[in-house]
Amino acid sequence: MNIRTEEQKRQLQNRINRLEGQLRGISRMIAEERECGEVLQQLTAARSALQVTIEVFLEEMVRDCLIEDGIDPDTRRKLAGEMLAIVRKV
Repeated sequence: MNIRTEEQKRQLQNRINRLEGQLRGISRMIAEERECGEVLQQLTAARSALQVTIEVFLEEMVRDCLIEDGIDPDTRRKLAGEMLAIVRKV
């Protein structure tokens, strides 16, 4: 799947950049020996942000790869199977 529009690409890149910032902040917290509860809270926030990013990306994938007109049923089934296999690994 290619990201179709510059806007989709920009939004996804913004999410990734925020995640990178969160992870750098968590790394600093660990280096500074911050309270375990604070670090855990930030880790779970980062996990949640990553999950939302995955969901947004998956939604675009489904829309672009499975719902798009002009895709033959065999290709559609193959793509759906590949997506499910990837999601099930998580």
